Amino acid sequence: EAMKIVLAAEQVKLEEATISTNKMLEGLEVSSAEAKTEGEQVAGIKARCEADAARIASEKESCSNDLAKAQPFVDEANAAINSIKPAHIGEIKKLANPSDIIKLVFDCVLILFQLPLSKIQSNKITMAKIEIDWFETSFKQ
Repeated sequence: EAMKIVLAAEQVKLEEATISTNKMLEGLEVSSAEAKTEGEQVAGIKARCEADAARIASEKESCSNDLAKAQPFVDEANAAINSIKPAHIGEIKKLANPSDIIKLVFDCVLILFQLPLSKIQSNKITMAKIEIDWFETSFKQ
């Protein structure tokens, strides 16, 4: 009889523990579902980031290749710029009427510095002793 009382008391404890365990299990299932949803979102973000990283790496490689191709021209241009002496500029300043090729070079400099050019008007210029139909340069005397 004492065993029945002890067993009944233990049965009550067991039922309470079962209820508590079931509640905890339900909470864990909800948390697990939330974690799975969040994990899927993170996986999607990760995939997009990896795709962006691959695209950026490809663009960086392409830009590096373009830069490597252009670098010799940049070096050559810098060498040409460094070879200009003040006497050369003074010589061009002294010209009362520079040749047409020099006037075109002045127009190119205006373009490089994004300065305004004269309005385009038909004109003839002389290049290598040949008269060419062209447009009037922006050079003003």
